Amino acid sequence: MKTKNLVILAVVAVVLGGAAYFLQSGSRPAAAKLNGKTILPNLSVADVARVEVGGKLTLAASADGWKVTSLHGYPADREKIAENLMKLAELKVGQVAHGRKIAAPIKVALKDKDGKALAELSIGDKHNRKATGQAAMYGGGGYPDGRYLAFDGETVLVKDTLDAFDGDVKQWCNTRIASISSSDVKAVRFSHDKEVVELEKGTNSTWTLKGLGPKEELDTSKTYSLDSALSYLDFNSVADPKLTEKELGFSTGYVYTVTVKEGSNTVTHVATVGNKVKDGSDRYFKLDKGKWIFTISTYSAENMMKTRKDLVKAKTEPKKDDAKEAEPKPAEKKAEAKPTVTKIESKPVKVETKPAAKKAEPAPKKK
Repeated sequence: MKTKNLVILAVVAVVLGGAAYFLQSGSRPAAAKLNGKTILPNLSVADVARVEVGGKLTLAASADGWKVTSLHGYPADREKIAENLMKLAELKVGQVAHGRKIAAPIKVALKDKDGKALAELSIGDKHNRKATGQAAMYGGGGYPDGRYLAFDGETVLVKDTLDAFDGDVKQWCNTRIASISSSDVKAVRFSHDKEVVELEKGTNSTWTLKGLGPKEELDTSKTYSLDSALSYLDFNSVADPKLTEKELGFSTGYVYTVTVKEGSNTVTHVATVGNKVKDGSDRYFKLDKGKWIFTISTYSAENMMKTRKDLVKAKTEPKKDDAKEAEPKPAEKKAEAKPTVTKIESKPVKVETKPAAKKAEPAPKKK
């Protein structure tokens, strides 16, 4: 082969090799550089004083602690805030999702006390791991194990699902309104529209209802939730303080009073259930004339909205036939014992007479 041809081939090989490298690096430009890289390397959690999540949730630090401003200033849980912010500070790229776009990202903004932006994130959908093994064999679904983010011009996958940044307020504050143990409840009282129903719990945990008529009895199948209405009660949201009494409906609502034994003392708590939320199914709720007015699920509210009709039923009367059978029968007189007489029939006995045997005649004398 001529030297000229060898030179040409060498040049072509270099060009093709460079093109191949360019194409390969162009298809995966950031994989080697971004994998394992920290998403927010300069974030100081201590400097964060405001968290804004997609226009749904806003939290802000104040002189007396963190508040959920989107819940009319309801107290936030400092520990939950620190936990969720630390997740952002520790995020690292797991892998680059080539060609994937985040269609409707959730915008997260972190700001300092002066309102200066510290960091911003665009969060996408969660990544779902496919079911394997027996779960896949029996039709089981997968489960979320990561989240897509926009980072450095690419869509990347991180290992945390970042649930709190979906805008769920329960991830940022304590939503438990009451936690009264049902075993401590000694009496309950329901009142609505001038009707009052009072019940007491006995030592054996059985309920008795005051004022039952002679033909009435307590429907024990309806007493299972009398003492647990305030055991694990959580709110769904916090009501706007600007709502009027007419909108809330507490003056004509249901009042649930519970008497609780605390040590050697008894304490009474009063809960009020108001109107349904406009364009919703939740109900307005307040406890012991507290500062906050909440919305709770209708299911939870119904445990505090019992009426006499709900708890009393007609007394079950025994059937007539059953009543007769139930009556004690008069004791039957025992027959007097009579002497047993055995009748013996006498039959004539026939005696057969036999003729007497003839006397033997003396033998004749010999001559």
